[in-house]
This record gives sequence, C-alpha cells and structure tokens, in this order.
Amino acid sequence: MQPFSREDLSRVIAPFGDARPLPRRAFVDQAVFDLERRIIAREWVPVAHEADLARPGDWVRAPILGEHVIVLRTADLALAAVHAVCPHRGTVLLEGERGRLVDLVIRCPYHGHAHATDGACLRAPGAPEALLRRDPATGRSQLDLERAAVASRAGVVFVRIDGANADELLREAPPWLARAKLDSLRRARVSTYEVCANWKACVGNFQESHHFASVHPGLEARTPFFASSSVIESEKWLGGLMELSEGLETVSESGRTMGRPFVAAPEDRGRVSDAFVFPLWLTSLQPDYLLTYRLAPLAVDRTLVVAEIHLHASAPVDPAAEDDLSVFWDRTNAEDRAICERQQRGLASNRAEPRYYASSEDGLHAFERLVALAYLREGETT
Repeated sequence: MQPFSREDLSRVIAPFGDARPLPRRAFVDQAVFDLERRIIAREWVPVAHEADLARPGDWVRAPILGEHVIVLRTADLALAAVHAVCPHRGTVLLEGERGRLVDLVIRCPYHGHAHATDGACLRAPGAPEALLRRDPATGRSQLDLERAAVASRAGVVFVRIDGANADELLREAPPWLARAKLDSLRRARVSTYEVCANWKACVGNFQESHHFASVHPGLEARTPFFASSSVIESEKWLGGLMELSEGLETVSESGRTMGRPFVAAPEDRGRVSDAFVFPLWLTSLQPDYLLTYRLAPLAVDRTLVVAEIHLHASAPVDPAAEDDLSVFWDRTNAEDRAICERQQRGLASNRAEPRYYASSEDGLHAFERLVALAYLREGETT
C-alpha cells in the first residue's frame, strides 16, 4: 500500500494561499518513514564536525539508519567516508559511535581482513587473486571498501551515500552564509539530545516564528515575530530573517557580543539570518556566531539533534562569554523540544489532522512542499 495519493500531495504543493499541510500520516506512519529514509540516503546529510576528527585514524559513525558508514581522518589528513562492512561476509567492521584507529588500519574481527583508512584493501586471507587486482583506471580493487561522498562546510562534515560532486553542497548558499566568515570558525560548544518527535516536526518548528510569544518569551524579546520574514528562493535551502530588538548587539542572555568578533558580514549584523538546508541541516547566523543543528531521524517519532555554537577562531576563550550564549540556547532548545514532543503526542491521535497554514507560515509550507516533491520523485505515490 502506498503511503500517499497524488491528490494528497497536490494539496501540499499548491500555492501557499491554497495549500494544505502534510497529512498526519507523514508524522506517524512507519511506511512514510521508510520512504523518507530512502530519500535522505540520496542527499547530503550532516554527520559530524571536523573537531571530532582531529587526528589521523579518528572516526565517527554517520547516524544514517540502515547504513554502516563511518567518516575517518585518513593518514594524509583528508576526510574519507566508507561503508564499514567487510566485502568477504558482510561483517560490521567497527562497533560503537566513534573511536580511533591507532595503527590506521580497519580490521575485520571475523577473518582478519584489513583495510586502510581510505578503504583500500591491505590484506584479505584466502581471497581470489582476481579480486585483489587493482583497476588501472581507478586504482581500486573489488575488495576495497565502498566509498561514500564526503565534504565539509563551516567545519560541519556531510556525507552522501550514492556519491556526488561536493560542489553541489551549498552551491546555491543563502547570501548571508556566502558573505559570512565560515572558514574562520571554531566550535565552542556542542550539545546532543533526543527529541521524541518526527524529524519534520523539528524542521517545521524551525521554519516559523509566530510561536515565539507563547513558547519562547526570551527569543521574542530579542527577535520579535512581527519583525521576521521568510526567504524562499531555492529548491535546496529556505531562509528566514529576524531583526534584532533595538539596543541589542546579538541574541544571548545579555544581548551583548562580550568581545566576540563578528562572523556575519557588515550588512547582516543587525539581524538573525536562518537557513534550512534540505533535508537535515539547520543554521542560524547571528552577528557574532553561527548556530547549527544536525538532525538524525532515529524512528518515526524520535530525532537526534546535535546543536553546535561556532565562534570566530580569534574569539577569546572566555567561559563567561560562552555561558552567555549556552545558557540562553539551552533554555530555548529545551522549549522547542518540549513543544515538538507535545505536537507529536497530539498527532498520535487518530482524530488529529493538520488543516491549514497560518498566514505567516509560508516558510513552513515551503519546507513541506520540498518534502512532498521528494515523495513524488521517489515514485511511491499512486
């Protein structure tokens, strides 16, 4: 049984004033979630930060359901992403979420096959000689680990399973990110937590601001809803702009930059510029820092969130100044988590059905339109 009819999706894809939200099934149905897993596997997915891969041999598991992709720092300090299953019998090569290969060798615990950090086969006991021969054109053998595409932007590491030109990632970047000093950032803080809600509920919450007054009084005081607007210009990213309240320098407990150098370009320093990059990366450019969220769907009603605060590399290491940011965003993130989980509990009811977009929810509609178009491209509709 197909999860949606074409009529279901045509309502979502319709122009904003005529559109209807994604059906309830999109947030609670396992068949829809399975469809989305296939869609996500063919997109650029944020999986780590370069700070997690500081030394040769450091590795992290990409949180992509149904896959065993690991990202590594290779012997020559490059990034590599490989499918960490042995080409002999399919054994999972590495356990856990992260680790370090001290001798820069990936070993199979079953029969002792060995691979370099770039996936090249080093040892395959008993393997036919023909499988070990390297192709003159590619330099690879049939027993090398399968590779995935890997790229880094603003220190965040992305993987695409089916392989793709890394130039595609943020090729049509929001102008404020293109102008920002993204190559001069250091990660100052990382926070990981699980939200008991569908990943689309998390993105949808990010895509609108009119919940600020009821959910985020602190955020409403700093970037009021009435001074926000959406930017919808691309099929790969969606943006939103929020003006800072008069007298504030940034979004934090104090509203002051506290000596942190600017990250945003001069024309972008009086506001907050948000961008969602399809399907799982959320960014919020503040005058003096970049806030990012990496999402990883764990189940139809569970999403892993990795929230990171990035400062200019020359920003002084000042615990008080960094607490000024982390205290504010820990509270705000907790508020978002609670309201998304409350929405998910409501959607579990058979009587729940999203019926309309509020007049200010053009950003939410733009996101759900991207999702509906992805469903159609997957060819799973009737």
